[in-house]
Amino acid sequence: MQETAKKGKGLTYTGFVLLIVFAVVTILSFVFYNKIYDQTSGWFVQSEENGALVNFIYSIIPDIIGTMQVLFVTLLVLYIACAVINKVFRNTPRRITIGKLASSIVKVVVWAACVIAVLAVWGFNVGALIASAGILTLIIGLGMQSLIADVVAGVFLVCDGTLQVGDIVTIDGWRGTVQEIGIRNTKLINASGDIRVANNSTIKVFVNQSREISLATVVVGIAYDSDLPKVEEIIKSNLGALKEKLPLVADGPYYLGVDKLNSSSIDLLFSAHCKEGDFFQVQRDLNREIRILFAENDISIPFPQVDVHMPEAK
Repeated sequence: MQETAKKGKGLTYTGFVLLIVFAVVTILSFVFYNKIYDQTSGWFVQSEENGALVNFIYSIIPDIIGTMQVLFVTLLVLYIACAVINKVFRNTPRRITIGKLASSIVKVVVWAACVIAVLAVWGFNVGALIASAGILTLIIGLGMQSLIADVVAGVFLVCDGTLQVGDIVTIDGWRGTVQEIGIRNTKLINASGDIRVANNSTIKVFVNQSREISLATVVVGIAYDSDLPKVEEIIKSNLGALKEKLPLVADGPYYLGVDKLNSSSIDLLFSAHCKEGDFFQVQRDLNREIRILFAENDISIPFPQVDVHMPEAK
């Protein structure tokens, strides 16, 4: 949980340690600039006396230091950008959702720039790579159509506001809370802690159960020999007392009448309005209080019974 919290602020604990290490290396590289990069009197001057292996190590040390400098700048920019995004986009589910998507886009752009800068440090012709970016983009576009579709679908999901972080939704029969809407996929977590990842482009139809108040229903059976009008009178006169015992209920509970004439019982239907996050707990609490009410008033809840008839002996 701590790692997740730190990640949500823009930088993990490991990233913070690396940021400090790269910062120290960057500062020392500026302090000892001449000693590192001077080819005549520096620490890493190559000569025939050193041997091929030592000269090779000396030749790559400045590049390694340059790479650390680039990584320092990259992590610093990511930390600042994510901190600003988290500061600006907060307080409401919609703003938090936009902030998470913006963070994902920023990370992709910054790391792409980091890769180009590292290649430049190691002597690659970055200009030629950038010049060929148009052809490369066309090739990637043809070969990664599904990825582009995921990105576009994610942007529309956020902009339309139909799906936000914290919403309880059902996608393809799987119910969970929206944990993150990323640049490519959406993560859901259910009550058991299981996480499901769905590509944004595959989310065609879903049920958002958090936008409106939810309706929890409970069916309780009574015996056929019960006095139904009397039972209903007891229920209606005690609905107010049930409400006081159910703090998670926003509206209700209500008695809706006979739901079904079952094989062993008369099924009575009850309902209550609640937040979607309290849906299952309200059902459990309502079952409990109805059972206590019936027990106090000698209303029996039947169980399935079977009559067995034995043939008479001849």
